[in-house]
Amino acid sequence: MKTVFNDADQIKSVLRDLHTQKGSNKAKIVAISGIEGGGKRELTEKVAEALRLTGISVAIVHTVDWEAAQNIRFNVMNSPQEYYLNAYRLDDMVEQLILPLKLFGRVKTSVTLKNVLNPRTTNYDLDNIDIILIEGVYLLQKAYLELYDYSIWVKSDFDSAFARLNNQFEAKQSYQALLNLFEGLIKPAAQYHIYTDDPQGNAKSVYIEQENNDNVITPNNE
Repeated sequence: MKTVFNDADQIKSVLRDLHTQKGSNKAKIVAISGIEGGGKRELTEKVAEALRLTGISVAIVHTVDWEAAQNIRFNVMNSPQEYYLNAYRLDDMVEQLILPLKLFGRVKTSVTLKNVLNPRTTNYDLDNIDIILIEGVYLLQKAYLELYDYSIWVKSDFDSAFARLNNQFEAKQSYQALLNLFEGLIKPAAQYHIYTDDPQGNAKSVYIEQENNDNVITPNNE
């Protein structure tokens, strides 16, 4: 039976054990994935903080820092499948960041985003890291599963996800614009991912917020 978590400390305990048993000096790579607006980032930060308090060195990678340019990500001609395939440059992230970490245990690179709502450069200089937490959507595509030492699907309903996105969205964007984007691309792309990849089924565990779950299986239960 798949382990279901409802608390960041439960995840911390499992990942701490994973680190203790790792048997090499290379970082363990953990995917924390779910739908857009599903609460992945908040959970990832809580898990990272809990691990660091135990003395484990943790780095966080956000797939949003590998988002495609606006004219590609939000092309008016995009279908949900095209959004799923093109919204984030996951292949570049894997090639430039994840594989070097997996093979050599260290990486130094950067990614610059120019034609996006929030232009920025993210620098990675990762060495002597115990656990890499990768947070983002579409991480549990079947092509990437073998890269991860552990994976978590953050379960969320679409209404809650939209509410989170609405709270985070740029003030200059209207509610209606976000609703159109969510209903036209983000939600159907997530549904395509769920149907095509079965991310919950392929994840090693599932996280469900406690208030949304009355029958939680703790990590100690099989």
